[in-house]
Amino acid sequence: MIQIKKSFQKRKVKIFLVFLLFSSVAWFITRLSENTSGRAVFDVDYINIPDNLQFIGASKNKIVVQLKASGFTFLRFMLKNKNIRIDVSKVQLNNNVYAVSTSAYKKQIEDQLPKSMELIKIDEGEAIVLELFSIASKKVPVISRLNINLEQNFILDSTLKIRPDSILLKGPIDELNKISGIKTEEKTIVDVNANFTEYLTLQIPENKNNLSFSAKNVTVSGTVVRFSEKIITVPITVVNIPEEFNIKVFPNEVEVLCKGKIEDLVALESFDFEVIADYNSLQDSGQQNLTIELRRFPETLKSAQLMVHEITFILKRK
Repeated sequence: MIQIKKSFQKRKVKIFLVFLLFSSVAWFITRLSENTSGRAVFDVDYINIPDNLQFIGASKNKIVVQLKASGFTFLRFMLKNKNIRIDVSKVQLNNNVYAVSTSAYKKQIEDQLPKSMELIKIDEGEAIVLELFSIASKKVPVISRLNINLEQNFILDSTLKIRPDSILLKGPIDELNKISGIKTEEKTIVDVNANFTEYLTLQIPENKNNLSFSAKNVTVSGTVVRFSEKIITVPITVVNIPEEFNIKVFPNEVEVLCKGKIEDLVALESFDFEVIADYNSLQDSGQQNLTIELRRFPETLKSAQLMVHEITFILKRK
């Protein structure tokens, strides 16, 4: 009999707990369906910065508001990422200050809230002061600091190619005026005997947070070819001889040491060169030697060098 009584009491407790649970759920749902007010904190994202201005910061990174809505709306709202976007595309400069009025950003907040939610007020609802700079743009060259040590008998076939060879800077005009070029990091490659491409980081000037750079890295590449040497004999031309004199030079030809690609050396002719002795270069009437100069040689050559730099002359009156 006692055991039956205990079983009956346990059953009554279970029934009571079930009713308590259902009544609690009903009360909770009723409360959620009622309107209530609450506080919310929004992180602020500033968007649509004008192209002629650079955004540095703002007086508000968070906005605290009082909202009114049903409990269901608040529950759904609390599960979302609470970010508010403030459009500053039409910001105006007043008394040297860029600011978004309270009424302007209040309207933007209201437009981004659910329709079932009401904005009651904004805590500390003063205007938002923006830190903006008028910006200009300037293109500056990239200066390579790549050191190339070529293997013996190899040369660069052309100048180095830097991509991009210049970068666009944007920022305050007074800071732009201080920069005439951007250097790459310094790097050395050795025993080079083939074409190469190196990736180099640009050395961005320190304390230039107000500037933006269109690139932070560049590639530097070069074409490497094997070279050879060839000696070619070129006649000497004497210029500015006095009209009343004839001149005879010894020797009347000179050897030129040429370095370049084999195919370019094979095609060389003496008329591709011009060696000049200028009589006006004499500094003393008793001087018997003339300095000679290589005035012209093919651009395809890596280098061309005279084997001698002076010649002897005899001057005779006509």
